[in-house]
Amino acid sequence: MENQQVLFFQAIKATLPDYQNLALSVAEELGISTNEAYKKIRGDSSLTFQQIIKLSDCFDVPFLYSPKKSLSVTFSYLSVNEDLDMVNYLRNLLDNLKAIKNSKEKHITITTDDIPVFHFFKYPELTSFKLFFWANSANNIEVPFNSAFLSDEIIEISKQLHNTYLEIPSTEIWSKDTITGTLEQIRYAFEAGHLADTELAVKIVEQVRYCLTDMNMYAISSKKTIDPAHTFNWYNCDVLGSISYLVDFKDRMSCYNRFNTFNYLRTEDQPYCKQTKQWMQGLIMKSVSFSGQGEKHRNKYLYHAFAECDKLLREMNGG
Repeated sequence: MENQQVLFFQAIKATLPDYQNLALSVAEELGISTNEAYKKIRGDSSLTFQQIIKLSDCFDVPFLYSPKKSLSVTFSYLSVNEDLDMVNYLRNLLDNLKAIKNSKEKHITITTDDIPVFHFFKYPELTSFKLFFWANSANNIEVPFNSAFLSDEIIEISKQLHNTYLEIPSTEIWSKDTITGTLEQIRYAFEAGHLADTELAVKIVEQVRYCLTDMNMYAISSKKTIDPAHTFNWYNCDVLGSISYLVDFKDRMSCYNRFNTFNYLRTEDQPYCKQTKQWMQGLIMKSVSFSGQGEKHRNKYLYHAFAECDKLLREMNGG
């Protein structure tokens, strides 16, 4: 229990801005002295069950405990109702991303066989289509694509998501078919008549190309902005097996596993996160680097990806 309590306070500290003192914040929330708060932070004094609940609710940090020899892992997730409230979903995603960005030390590692959503959010029509496709998948219905699906509020949140991600150091490991998923979604919607406006369909595919061009620019400089702190490493691995996001805060980690097309399971179980990190490091060892000097392999990958985009554009134009 003592070790879990120390880890619990470390997780709380990571959510606080630099100017906010952990002991003072805990003392204020629990109504105890600063000296007693320090004892609890060090593990010299045990938290009561009620105090754990109070701190968890206040700082939105779970207290994780597993019995000895137990292999169970606790995950949390955003519940999405039948109406699929995309605004609420995106705001929750933005809150999580901002918390990561505001942490003193952070790094995101992504393994994916689909282009990470944060790259889409720069482009309104592509964002609109992806959210439309997710909504149809979640509700098991098929309705025509309506560009009005993207409200001004969603456009604004999407821009914030994109800009926030750019400011977080990251490593992305793509599979050889990462580009295929999105293109197949567009192809299916076009052929099924859900994306009936050919001009709009062409624009969406072109925005996929823009995403790839962005990736190329990030990879060339090994950073996502002009700030050298916003590092970017891009790898290609033939076989990945899952879509995972690992956030490394140095003193703790969080892991997000995607499910149900667009949602995610989140855990801060450190043994699980450590195992995930080791798995990702193993993948990197088997991967080809696209960043920096990896120009030859990167160009070959992008040439194939652009060719797939061009093929879809020809199909849409009846070629």
